[in-house]
Amino acid sequence: MQNPPLTRAASSVAKLTTSSGDEILPDANQPSAADPVTKYELESLLNKLRDSFKEDMATLVNESTQSLKQSVSQLGQQVASFNTRLTQTEVTVGENFKHITEIEVEVKTLKTETQILHDRVEELENRSRRSNLRIINIPEGSEKDQDPIKFMANLIMKLVGPDVFSNPPEIERAHRTPGFRAADTGGSTKPRVFIVKFLRYQDKETLRRWATQHPLEYSGSTLRVYPDISAALAKRRGAFKEVKNKLYRNGIKFRLLHPARLQVWSGNKNHYFDSPEEAQVFADRNSSSRE
Repeated sequence: MQNPPLTRAASSVAKLTTSSGDEILPDANQPSAADPVTKYELESLLNKLRDSFKEDMATLVNESTQSLKQSVSQLGQQVASFNTRLTQTEVTVGENFKHITEIEVEVKTLKTETQILHDRVEELENRSRRSNLRIINIPEGSEKDQDPIKFMANLIMKLVGPDVFSNPPEIERAHRTPGFRAADTGGSTKPRVFIVKFLRYQDKETLRRWATQHPLEYSGSTLRVYPDISAALAKRRGAFKEVKNKLYRNGIKFRLLHPARLQVWSGNKNHYFDSPEEAQVFADRNSSSRE
């Protein structure tokens, strides 16, 4: 007597095998759908079907992931290349940072040395002018047909008289500053400045001090006498002009020392200022206390 479940199972296996694409040819040894199938035959068929399914799935998965594996492999190579370049960049940046730090130290040292050399050159320039005086407002042409040195020596004697100099002071050099003469410009410009270099520093100081206390008149012009200093030093000394005016209005005694240092007498004390800003603070404080 036939077992209906086994018969139906055999029919299902046959249908699954046919639907998977494998054509089952009639075989004399293979039972038909109507023939009874034993349990062991069914297990054998199912195992074959499972193995075939696993092979098909493995092939499908392998084909599907092959391109992904290639992309991941290429991405890994790119990341490795980027890591190598990043490492090289970090090394280069580290070396450059070290070099920049060394250069900054060198630049700072050079700036300090340059400033020192600049100050020394300026000091030497002003020292070379210490025996010089600048005399302003001598009419153009006054020294016509005369040696400028002899002209200035005789002029100084006329201005100060024998009480200051028993003999004309010895002068190394005397000349006007370069530029156009007032006569050549129709009198529209002031007379050029006379620069006089004395042989002895004491003679120069004697005339300068005398000129601060006495008027100097020559050919209807009032002459003015100033020390001959560099433009840079003149600018530094000129920076104290405003604070000096304020100290003068407040009745505070002061004097400007060489090269550019302000000395102030206040409260029986001497105060020294190397910058106009410090002196301005002091002047403002003393001005408010007086009010």
